[in-house]
Amino acid sequence: MSFGAGLTMSPVHKDLLSTILQFLKYENLQDTAHALERETGIFFDAKHFEIMVLGGKFDEAEKYLSGFTNMHDNLDSTKIFFELRKQKFLEALDRKDRPKALDVLTKELQDFSRYNERLFRDATLLLTMDDFRKHGTLRSYGDPKIERIHVMNALKTFISDNPAFKGKMDPPTSRNASLLRLLVRGDLDGSTSMTRDVTFSGRS
Repeated sequence: MSFGAGLTMSPVHKDLLSTILQFLKYENLQDTAHALERETGIFFDAKHFEIMVLGGKFDEAEKYLSGFTNMHDNLDSTKIFFELRKQKFLEALDRKDRPKALDVLTKELQDFSRYNERLFRDATLLLTMDDFRKHGTLRSYGDPKIERIHVMNALKTFISDNPAFKGKMDPPTSRNASLLRLLVRGDLDGSTSMTRDVTFSGRS
């Protein structure tokens, strides 16, 4: 069962997922752990998200984000998705990659025209300019890597104020110490209560 953004889970499910997530982190199975976080929405790893944004991995960052919220959830979520896509668009322009910039404009930024009708027109104008920094609002736009830091600072505010992330910013802890010990150490002898419950016998 996949829970994802906006869905709730029982305390038992949450505790089990917390145990599995702790085990994956312990085993340094980071990709699997982050996939579990995204698919269940149990924990938003802000550091992982920041690394992706600062590294310019905007598609990966948005995919991870989608496990916790979507662009129409609330105003803060809309701003998060917009800032990611705007930065992707501007970096394509900075690289002179007009096909990529056009693709982002028509497939991703157009979604925000419902909130600001001028947005799509202004972005289209940027696409036609030899140097988008000549546009009055972008004269101070600097090196993309530095701009990513500014974007990330804004995203932190949008995330901290966002109700979609409430209760999901602290690393989960499991109350099932015996199961975690079993996963980490394979210590059946030290988990007698577990061995009584986990059996292939036809009788309980």
